[in-house]
Amino acid sequence: MELGQKAFDKYFSEVKNEYKPQFIIVNGENIEKGNGLSKKTYKSYLEQGVNVFTLGNHAFSRSDAKEVLELDYVTRPANYGPGAYGKEWVEYKYNSKTIVVINLLGRIFMHDPTDNPFIKADEILSKVKADYIIVDFHAEATSEKYALAYYLDGRVDAVIGTHTHVPTADNIVLPKGTLYISDVGMTGAKYGIIGGSVEQGIRKFISGVPERVKPENNSCLQFNACLLDLENRKITRINIFE
Repeated sequence: MELGQKAFDKYFSEVKNEYKPQFIIVNGENIEKGNGLSKKTYKSYLEQGVNVFTLGNHAFSRSDAKEVLELDYVTRPANYGPGAYGKEWVEYKYNSKTIVVINLLGRIFMHDPTDNPFIKADEILSKVKADYIIVDFHAEATSEKYALAYYLDGRVDAVIGTHTHVPTADNIVLPKGTLYISDVGMTGAKYGIIGGSVEQGIRKFISGVPERVKPENNSCLQFNACLLDLENRKITRINIFE
């Protein structure tokens, strides 16, 4: 088992029992060898208490991507163009409340020719009606993440950044009440280069020769998450480093 799933299996139940979240979102972008989400892992994590999965720039990378993106509780970045398969958001009923989870992909320093996430967010918000709206913004540049968060401040309940694999310490409540953090961070190898092999990462920067990232499998673990209190407007980081 790779270290990302090993860390999840080791700490997820512990964290869930301590904080007792009512609704759990997992970014599944790198669950399967750094390359998307599988149906098997989707089913296993649902059984452990996960409610919704978001993705990112690897949403379409796997050979079984179309099948995975048809699953009920998986949303891919909404700002891929017309004709892209998969759900632009997931609507989830919890007790008497409706929760909408939206996934968007950044454009700065990213390679996919996606539509404008700001305009796409406007389009989706004009269509959905929910008690709570949470946005996973899968993006590289913190400036783009902050800009979208302020753009959506007061219109969504939270904008949560993913993609850079490094947890940030800027969990804040924006002026109009939206909860924000630039990046939740990754779950997996503590000693690695964004989860990849240290030796390979160094070699790539020295030689300049591109290589597909190989997971770091010789390391202790880290587990990163954040807790959103949407009623009392609080966002708390959860960072475990062995």
